[in-house]
This record gives sequence, structure tokens and C-alpha cells, in this order.
Amino acid sequence: MMSDWRDRLKLAEGDTINLLHSKSTGFMQETDVEIYEIRASNIPVSGTVIFTDHTAIKGFERTLRVVQRSTAGEILIDEAWTA
Repeated sequence: MMSDWRDRLKLAEGDTINLLHSKSTGFMQETDVEIYEIRASNIPVSGTVIFTDHTAIKGFERTLRVVQRSTAGEILIDEAWTA
């Protein structure tokens, strides 16, 4: 069974992720984009996560990508894979 994309994140114990906004983009709405904030117990927002799920129009191959950033903008995770 494939692991959840959330398993790829670098989170401290007690951190939670909250969906801020989601949208579909592309000529045929073939890319779903979800934007999350990471909340820690001791600070309001400790980072952001952008998760994209793109389905190729030809071949229907899915490409997933997760990018996690600190509040300073430093990239902590940037991974892409096919499903």
C-alpha cells in the first residue's frame, strides 16, 4: 500500500497541518493544488506545505509533489513521484 504524502513531511511532535485553500488549475483542470499551514503548539504558524496532484491528459499518469517550507521560506522537503 502506498504511504500517505503527509508521511513525507518533517513535523515535530504535536505539529498539525491545516488546509488553507485548494484549487484546480490547467487547461482541463488537470492539476489539484492544496495549500496547508503547519501549526506548532508554541508558535502560531511554523511553515507551509503545497501538495499538487497532476493527471496527464495523455496517458493519465499521475504526478504528485509536496513542497514544505519554513516560515523563513527555506525549503525543507521538495519531492515528486508518480502514482
